[in-house]
Amino acid sequence: MPLTSNLHVGICGGGMGGLAAAIAAARAGAKVTLLEAARELGEIGAGIQVFPNASRLLIRWGVDKLIGDNLIVVDEANTWAADGSLIAHFDPKEGLKQSGFPHWLVRRDHLHAGLTESARHHGVNLVVGSRVNRLDCTQEGVKVTTTQGTAYEFDLLIGSDGIKSFIRQTLFPGVVPQAASTVAAFRGILSYDEVFNKVPEARHLLRNTMDAWIGPNGYILLYPLSAGAELNVVTLFQMDHIVERPEDMNIDEFRHLYKDWNPTARKILELVNYTQKWPLLVLPPMKTWSNEFKNVVLLGDAAHAMQNHMAQGAATAMEDGAFLGTVIGDAIRGNITLSEAIDLYEKQRIPRVWVKQQASFISGTLNMATGEEATRRNRASAPEVNAWSCNVVRPSDALPPTYRSWQMYCTPTSVPGILYYDAEGDADNAVCEYLQSTTRMDDATLVTDGLWKRWWGVIDNNGM
Repeated sequence: MPLTSNLHVGICGGGMGGLAAAIAAARAGAKVTLLEAARELGEIGAGIQVFPNASRLLIRWGVDKLIGDNLIVVDEANTWAADGSLIAHFDPKEGLKQSGFPHWLVRRDHLHAGLTESARHHGVNLVVGSRVNRLDCTQEGVKVTTTQGTAYEFDLLIGSDGIKSFIRQTLFPGVVPQAASTVAAFRGILSYDEVFNKVPEARHLLRNTMDAWIGPNGYILLYPLSAGAELNVVTLFQMDHIVERPEDMNIDEFRHLYKDWNPTARKILELVNYTQKWPLLVLPPMKTWSNEFKNVVLLGDAAHAMQNHMAQGAATAMEDGAFLGTVIGDAIRGNITLSEAIDLYEKQRIPRVWVKQQASFISGTLNMATGEEATRRNRASAPEVNAWSCNVVRPSDALPPTYRSWQMYCTPTSVPGILYYDAEGDADNAVCEYLQSTTRMDDATLVTDGLWKRWWGVIDNNGM
C-alpha cells in the first residue's frame, strides 16, 4: 500500500480554522496551498479563550511554544451578579486536572501568528492577496481563480473563508447567516495601567482573574491578555430589536445599558469607546458541507457560525481542521478514498457542531436570565461559592459527585462532551469504525480485513 504524497489540498481562507486545517493536512502528508484574500495574514478582534479541546491541538502541534507567555492561565474564574455579589466560582487548576489540558486566554492576533508560523514550519504554501472569485469543480479535481486572474488546481478544496464565505455561496446559495436573537456584542482592549490609574479600586478585583458580571439581559466579561499587560473587555446585551448587521451606537447609550450594575464594572466600561454593536449571526443546520464530487468541503464559520456565549467559534473551526487532516491522512495512505474521508468528516462533525450551537445559545440564555429564572440559577451554584468561601483546599471535594455548574463556558465538567473532546482521536476512531463496518472479519483472528490492511500499510510505509 504505497504512500501517496502528491495529494494537493487547497485552502480558501487563512483564519484559525483554515490554518488548523493547513497544519493538520500537511502533517498528514499532503501538499498544502492556502489562499488568503487579505494582503497580510493576521487577525482582528480582541481576546479569545482557548479551551482544552483546542489547547490540546496547540500543544501537539508546538504552537504553544511559539506563542509563549502570551498564553495566560488565570488563578480564578468568578461570576458576579450585576450588584457585585459572587454567584459562581471556579479554579482553572481544577479544570486542568479534569480535562488534562489548560484553559488559556490570548489575543486573537497572537494565536493567529502562532498558527501561521506553525503552518510555515510544516511546509504550507501561504499565498496572500489572493481573493477567490471563481470555483470550477469536476470529478477529476477543483480549479479556483483569484481576482488577479491567477488559477490554482487542487485535488481537494477546503472552504474556510468565514461567515461571508464565497465557497459556501457558490455551493449553497440559499444558505445565509441569520440573526437569531436581539443580542449584540461589544469588544475592546484596555491596558491594566490605565484601568488601575483611573479605577484604583479595580486592583482588589482584577488579580489575574477572569471576571464576569451577569445581569438581566446582558453580561460583562473581563480577562487578562498579552502576558498580563492588557485587559480584554467583552460585553453583550439584548437590544430592543434584532441586530442583523454592525450598527453605530452612541457611547452614552451603551453606558446607559449598564447604569444599575456594579460601580467598579461601570467605571471600567467608561474607559472604553464603543461606537459599534456587532450582531451574533448563526447559520442554520446544513445536511451537507460538500459538493457532489466530495472534493470541495466547508469548515468553521463558513459551515456553522454560532453565537459566542461558549467561546467556541474558533475552537470548533480548529476541531474541523484537525479532524479533516486526520481523515485526509488515511486517504493519502490508501486506507479510504478521499470521498470516504469527506463523508466521515460530515457524518461526525455536522451533528457535533449543531450540539455546540445549541449549547452556546443555552449558555447565553443562562447568563442573561431574569426574574425567577435568575434566582433559580444563582441558588444552583451556591454550593461552589460556599466551598470556596470556606477556604476548602480543594473546593471540588466539598461538592457532591452529581454537582454540575450551570456556568458552562469555564467549567469543563459541565459539558465534557465539548470541552474534553479530541478531534484527532475522534477522526482516527471514525476511520477504524468505518473499516470495521465495510470489510470482512478474519475467521481466525476475528480482526476485520480493513484494520489488517491499515496496519500492514503502516509497516510497509515505515519500511519504505
